[in-house]
Amino acid sequence: MNQRISGREHEMMRLFWRERRPLTFTDLRELERTNGWKKSTVQTYMVRLRDKGVIAAVDGFERKGDVTRYIPTVAEEAFLLDESASMLDKLFEGSALKMVAALRRGGRLSDADIAELREFFLAGGDGE
Repeated sequence: MNQRISGREHEMMRLFWRERRPLTFTDLRELERTNGWKKSTVQTYMVRLRDKGVIAAVDGFERKGDVTRYIPTVAEEAFLLDESASMLDKLFEGSALKMVAALRRGGRLSDADIAELREFFLAGGDGE
């Protein structure tokens, strides 16, 4: 993904990924209720996401008035991988070890987390 998205834009993208269906502006106004966003805020973030190419209008749907349905153009997993790599490079000089050490020193990794990581790596890193 070439375009970075903000935290609030990410909140909107979570709706797309969670719903797994084309969404309209009306669908996205759920954010207005759950996050206290105004109608204009939802519109602004939709336009930004569309302009960044992260969402796109869906062809083939019958339009009713001014309703356009949008879908994400990037999968959540691809987004998370890209953001993780970016954060790792920016904050930890690309070193996963430095990141894990910082988390441990900061008390963010419990003994259970460490045991789970150990099991993950011993199993070849294929599980979740």
